[in-house]
Amino acid sequence: MKKYLYVASVFTFLLSSSAVVYAEVSDPNLEIQSLKKAFEKLQAEYGAEIQSLRAQVKSLKEHQEETVIRAVDERVGEAVEKKLSGVDYVGRYEGPFQKGGLIYRNPSGFGNVSVGGYVDHEFENFENTNSTFDQHRWIINIGAELANRLRFYSEYEIEHGGTDAAGGGEAHVEQAWMDYLIKDWINFRAGALLVPFGRYNLYHDSDLQDLTDRPLLSRDVIPTTWTESGAGFYGEFYPKIGTFEDLKVAYETYVMNGLNSGFSDTGLGGARGSIESDNNNSKSWVGRVVVSPAIGHELAVSGYTGKFNQSNDLINGIGLDFLSTWGPLELLGEYAFFDIDSPAAGTALPERATGFYLQGNYHFWPHVLDQTFLGSGFDNPTFTFVTRLGLVEIEDDNDLTTGDNSEGRLTFGLNYRPVESWVLKLEYQINSNHNENLERGGNDGFIASVAMGF
Repeated sequence: MKKYLYVASVFTFLLSSSAVVYAEVSDPNLEIQSLKKAFEKLQAEYGAEIQSLRAQVKSLKEHQEETVIRAVDERVGEAVEKKLSGVDYVGRYEGPFQKGGLIYRNPSGFGNVSVGGYVDHEFENFENTNSTFDQHRWIINIGAELANRLRFYSEYEIEHGGTDAAGGGEAHVEQAWMDYLIKDWINFRAGALLVPFGRYNLYHDSDLQDLTDRPLLSRDVIPTTWTESGAGFYGEFYPKIGTFEDLKVAYETYVMNGLNSGFSDTGLGGARGSIESDNNNSKSWVGRVVVSPAIGHELAVSGYTGKFNQSNDLINGIGLDFLSTWGPLELLGEYAFFDIDSPAAGTALPERATGFYLQGNYHFWPHVLDQTFLGSGFDNPTFTFVTRLGLVEIEDDNDLTTGDNSEGRLTFGLNYRPVESWVLKLEYQINSNHNENLERGGNDGFIASVAMGF
């Protein structure tokens, strides 16, 4: 009997021990408790670090999303605005300047320096002149960014093969300025600057324009390309006025060396000042204000005043320009007037110069050409019909009996762009003049050219 009780006791002990061991190993509640204790221990030791890392990840994610969204919005807005206004800088003003927290550089950029430019080549055949080819311009642009708010831009122009080429070639700095960015509405700029008088002088690059020859106004009244040494401020802001949700106001204002007495009764082109020095101790002032009620629509006013010699004679100018885009149709134009003080006796200089031009561009593309050599391989090829009417008038101090010198021009053109920055232009000019020839005189003719920006 004792033997059986002893065996039963041993069996009972073994059974209860096994149950305890099984419960310790397999009971899920015990496993959860153990894991909880381990997690609580880790949290106690590293909780602060974990929370800090979580906050940093969240902040980085939000900042990245905000930066990317803002950058994309700005790029899309700029692309749309430039497309509508016909101003696509294609590797020049685009880089390496920072936009929306990201740095954009064109493909030819390296480091914080960006290289670009444009080139054009022309053929012309006018009445009473020889037909000719002309390697007119080769431009090199170099930009750099030292920091987010410090940048540099330059343009070196070689015309007609350079200074050693036959036919009066030249090579010179057309722009070289430095920016200190402060706020959107005010920034500092100094250097050799394009004078902000009228729209064309600022956006004169050959690949941006739909006609080869510049307007009479922009050669004989506004001496394009007009560059002066100076310093001043520029900026833009977006006032909220009524229903104008996209209203934008931009401005440029500079103190500069200014024009000299090199103009004549055939134009102001010879009066452009020196980048190196002023011909008097009195500086000139120039400014332009642009109001854009919506993307693709602009109205601007420009002003200029300064002494052009050491006798304190003044030249004052006012200009108006506009751009209005309606789908594929663009309308643009400029007007300018300069009033010139009567200089000392014995000189024969005009007392006024004035002119205007009006231009219409119509962009189109027949999709039947998509698979031809004109359209194949290009994302957005375009044809443009162009018409421009212009007139300038300059007082003729040498001949007061027959009236002032004037010239008018009507141009019809068609151009083809496989991409925005490459253009083949074909155009015909009808010219008329009174008294002295300012440009083509009364000779009509044909012009063809190719231009490319990069």
